[in-house]
Amino acid sequence: MYALTGKSVIVTGGAAGIGKAIVCAVAARGAAAVIADRDLAAARALEGELRAHGLKAFAVGADVSDSAGVAALMEETVRLCGRIDVVVNNAGILGDAEILDITDEAWRRMMSVDLDGVFYCCRESVRQMKRQGGGKIINIASAGGKLGFPYAGVHYCAAKGAVMALTRQLALQLGPEKIYVNCVAPGTTQTEMVRHRSEETIQYICSHIPLGRMGSPMDTAAAVVLLAGDSAGFITGETIDVNGGLYMA
Repeated sequence: MYALTGKSVIVTGGAAGIGKAIVCAVAARGAAAVIADRDLAAARALEGELRAHGLKAFAVGADVSDSAGVAALMEETVRLCGRIDVVVNNAGILGDAEILDITDEAWRRMMSVDLDGVFYCCRESVRQMKRQGGGKIINIASAGGKLGFPYAGVHYCAAKGAVMALTRQLALQLGPEKIYVNCVAPGTTQTEMVRHRSEETIQYICSHIPLGRMGSPMDTAAAVVLLAGDSAGFITGETIDVNGGLYMA
């Protein structure tokens, strides 16, 4: 039901954390996984691991905050795979700060990666998807984009909320082109990005999650696999919340 055999899937920020879990999940289901990451050495290491297991993977260096670099990523994917079936816009940075501690530079940096990067990847992938007659875009947002979220900076939450709005409007515009656009919004997830938080903070966050734990990267990857496959043929413009019931708390 969830096979991705023959599909090419770009995952930005694919060398670590949630992105790495997504790469492994789509490759295990038969896709050619393009691991797009600023850390090319880490991307190549993951490429080697996957190929050692007989899976299809390609490491490509990419900085999503650079529009020219994003265009080059799309061109390289077409060269390697012949087409772009799915783009997972996962690359992002986290910011925990009070508003008075957020400098102009910190605000611009957050937007350049977490929002501009998504826009650039959507725009460039749409060029190719229109030529080939369709495709799927899956944006990774955050529970913080919908909900006042403890310890997350307003710049982070603002960017993720904008990604959800971008997803809905783009899905509306591109439906007739057979281009699906959806979003996955994880709650707090066990990755390197949250390991700087204290044990007290983690316990506080988990106490507000009905399932009583943080998410795992594979929890988000499972939602991406669903949206990437043919089973989600009537889903577009949606945000799937993967947060252990946080919104009910």
